[in-house]
Amino acid sequence: MATGRDYIYHGTEDTFRYVRCGSCGHFYLNPRPDISQLSLMYPANYGTFSNRFQGRANILGRIKTIVNRKRLKGVVARLPLRGRVLDVGCGNGELLIALRQARPDLELFGLDWHFPAETRSALETQGITMIEAPLEAAELPVQPFDLIIMLQLIEHLWEPEESLRRLVRGLAKDGRILIETPNTDGWDRRLFADGAWGGYYFPRHLNLYNFERLAELLRRVGLAVESQRNLPAPLIWVYSLQGVVQASFGWKSFLTTLFGVKNLPLVAAFALLDSAAIAMGFMTSNQQTISKKA
Repeated sequence: MATGRDYIYHGTEDTFRYVRCGSCGHFYLNPRPDISQLSLMYPANYGTFSNRFQGRANILGRIKTIVNRKRLKGVVARLPLRGRVLDVGCGNGELLIALRQARPDLELFGLDWHFPAETRSALETQGITMIEAPLEAAELPVQPFDLIIMLQLIEHLWEPEESLRRLVRGLAKDGRILIETPNTDGWDRRLFADGAWGGYYFPRHLNLYNFERLAELLRRVGLAVESQRNLPAPLIWVYSLQGVVQASFGWKSFLTTLFGVKNLPLVAAFALLDSAAIAMGFMTSNQQTISKKA
């Protein structure tokens, strides 16, 4: 269906392939890297491990935090006093720190396969508990969570259904899971469908969904979908352009820097474009689903 390379971090020169199941329509990477290759897939300069989007002095990082807080505002407001929140794939912990500032009463937990020393220090200072392990192997606390957040994470999992079942077992009664993930029905995917589409994110995105396939997965693991909506996907647009440029001119071309994520006017333009598309009823390449323990 689509082939491409690691256009963002250049961790390997291999070519990867996305395929689609003929019976259920599921999109998945085939073949895919082994879980033992995590350090190759997520190098030290990987966005959420580095300071690429981090810190108040980083404009892009500040925008990212503000946008995420706004998107989560409704579900966070419904949390009980001293509610327990788990951010799966928390990266540098910026969202958890923002939640600490907005709701000091919450018990906050972050799960990721690796915490650099700087991140570990920042989260410890804020009283945020860290669980350092891949989700597939992580030991979750016995006391259940009121909210589990998975922002741009489910597409990275080797076993998404089994991982979700583990998380559902860790949910409190009436607890919720909030998922944001690329949407294969995004209108822009058709422009870059042969391999440059940023949502493929070779070789890190192993499984991809649209509204229907994600809702069906959630139902199978015991969750009732409360809401689904489109979100702007400016970074996917930027990554798509990166793929087109690098496929034609190589990754050392000056155009790679020109069309990078640090080009804030470009990112803003794509955010506005997708916002307009949503207003007109189009599907974008980013989606949010909130589901409740059935």
